[in-house]
Order: sequence, then structure tokens, then C-alpha cells
Amino acid sequence: MLLFADGALISLVFVDPSLADNDVALLGINAWALLVPVSLTLLFMIRFIDHVPAATYGVSFHESWVKDLGIGLAISALMLGFYSGFSLALGGLNIEATLHHGDFWAPWILTVLILTVSAANEELLFRGYPLQTLMVAIGPWPAMVVMSSLFGLGHYFNPDATWIGTLNTFLAGILLCLAYVRTRSLWFPYGIHIGWNLAIGPVFGFPVSGITMRSVWISEGQGSDWLMGGAYGPEGGFLGTGVMLTAILAVCLTRKVRISRTQRSLLDAHAKTVYAGMPLGFDYTRRSESRMP
Repeated sequence: MLLFADGALISLVFVDPSLADNDVALLGINAWALLVPVSLTLLFMIRFIDHVPAATYGVSFHESWVKDLGIGLAISALMLGFYSGFSLALGGLNIEATLHHGDFWAPWILTVLILTVSAANEELLFRGYPLQTLMVAIGPWPAMVVMSSLFGLGHYFNPDATWIGTLNTFLAGILLCLAYVRTRSLWFPYGIHIGWNLAIGPVFGFPVSGITMRSVWISEGQGSDWLMGGAYGPEGGFLGTGVMLTAILAVCLTRKVRISRTQRSLLDAHAKTVYAGMPLGFDYTRRSESRMP
């Protein structure tokens, strides 16, 4: 479904380039170019090599997916609140509303859709099957560090990228890997990922990893680039470091998420192929079930 949706979006960009800003159009084309091999590789591996259902790797609509997605969105709102609050306290935050005409909304909606699919693509590429497979090979924490390092380096060549931004993107990778490990489902990390990108980009108008785009408001942190992020956006400064660390803490401490019964059953059924352990001690579902009569 994502494959056809993204193809339709990029086709619209080719038909009428004015529908998307240049950086956003390139982001959409990049997402399309990656989504095809990523999806086909996933399908090939689970069908012909591992012989394990795709749902085992978190690619499914299990009974808790709406809740996981919602809590992910809530944590992304916490992240935005942290950044905005400290921006106001440390140097100021300028938010301006702009007038939007009819020719604004079509490119804006396309931008939202491209970001939505791009985030899904990155979750497939850096979490899910690749992370699960690497956890089997080298263990959970080394696997999360490796995948998060690749996630950070993958953003190093974005416009106006800095070493602070790369560090923060690495921390974002750790955050999303932990969210996946907590639920063994892509919906929780996807909620955090897409909630953060949409909030800071198309809604409030900060650059998203160096990419500027049409937005409902235009926002700018008043302070040093090394603190506020500058042209790279909130992820480019040390305040962004605080945001990521706070979100990591929230993911580790919340008891609102757990592995669903469906995911737990799949992990147990295929424990010889996938990593079925709970290295962080977060399996609250099993603790509560063990006390049931």
C-alpha cells in the first residue's frame, strides 16, 4: 500500500513540479527509490530465507497498534513542548502565522504525505527486520548502536548538517530503536517519528533535518545556532540533544506500552529465528498475566 501511495505522490511531483518544494520533492524521490528495494528485500527474506511472517517483525495491524501509534504521537508532542519551552526560557521563540491562499494547500498536503511515507520507509530500513536480524547476530544493545549510527550518518549529508545534528540524529535512532524493542512493533517508533517531523516541519515551520518546507506557521529559535539548531532545525543544537535524551527517558519509563499478545505469540513461535528476549526488562504484559488466576 505504501509503495503505490508513494508512487502516486512522486508521479504528481513529476507532472507538476510546483506541487512541492525542491528539497521536499527530492525527499519524496529518495523515499521512492529506497522503498522499492527495502520492501522487496523484506518480502524476499521473510518468504524464502527466514520463512517467518512479516508480522513477526512488527509489520502488522495488531490489536494494540492504534494505542502504540497514539502514545508515540504523545511523546512527539512532549518533545516539541520541551524544545519550545526551553527555547522561550533560554533565548526566545518567534512564531509567526502567515496568510495562506488556495495555491498553498495542495503543496502543503503533498509535503505531509511525502513525510508520512518517508518516515515509514526509514522505519522499515532502520528498525523492524534489519534491527531484529542484527539483534540475533550481535545482541540488542550493539544492534541498536549500529543501526542508530547508520541512521545518524544517513542524515550527515543533509543541507546544513553539523556534527551536533549527526549526534542528535544518532540519539533519535536510539530513541526509535528502544521504542521498537518495547513493543516489537513499528507503530510506536513510527508515531514518534512522524509526529515529530510533522510538528516541527509542516505545522510550525522549523527545518526538518536541514530541509525547509511549506508550513502553517514560521518559527525560529532566538539564540546561538549551537544551542537552537540554526538552519538544520531543532535537531541541530544542544537543545535538541536535551529533547532526544528526555524522549529516551520517557520511552524507557512509560508503562503505557507493552508487547501485544499477538506479537508475543509470534516471537515465541519463531524464537529460533528472531530475537524473542526482553533485554530491558520491559515485558509488563507477561508480568501481569503471570499474576492472573
